[in-house]
Amino acid sequence: MFSLLFSLIALVASPLTASAALTSRQVDYGSLHCPSDPSSTLVTPTYGTEGAIFTICTELVINAAPLAGYNAILDFKSYPQWNSFIINVAVPENVTSTPEDIYVGMPMTFTSNGLISGLNTTSIEVISLFDPSGAAGYLINAWHYDDGFGGIGSRAEHPNIFVDLGNGSTRYLSYETYYAGLATGTIALLKDKLQKEWDIQAQDLKAYVESR
Repeated sequence: MFSLLFSLIALVASPLTASAALTSRQVDYGSLHCPSDPSSTLVTPTYGTEGAIFTICTELVINAAPLAGYNAILDFKSYPQWNSFIINVAVPENVTSTPEDIYVGMPMTFTSNGLISGLNTTSIEVISLFDPSGAAGYLINAWHYDDGFGGIGSRAEHPNIFVDLGNGSTRYLSYETYYAGLATGTIALLKDKLQKEWDIQAQDLKAYVESR
């Protein structure tokens, strides 16, 4: 998620009650598509549907196998090579290679470009899950935003889903759902810009994967 870091009053929040791995097994993510109704939202592995305010979403076909796109989106160290939206990802010192060294709960600092003219914005993201097995008919990974206040300010999660079309190509679905919080209304003002950058990022990924 690429929201601004807002100054919030430090409050004690309850820990997350949903397990990303558990929730992912309860939903057929391979059947999801971007909503045609802009007021509709999509479920996420950690937060489900309760409290969802809005979703940004993009969907396209990548002319490569699912694992190629899956690995590329998790190769955070390579983002500067192809991603014009997320121009840098800082990972922990113990992560020397991506995607090989990533783990659930891994924190990252995303630096994004394009949301505010002339300024870069940062956000803390945490790996929620990754499953390259394809056992459910699709590959999925996801990360969620850490507002530093246990979700009081804002909650959001970004799943990436890769569905094998059986002809050497992949349907790629990338979305982020935002949930009720003290800062969500402010973030919603950036929805159109977020959607624009989301679409560009998917096109960047497609071009990068297909060129390799």
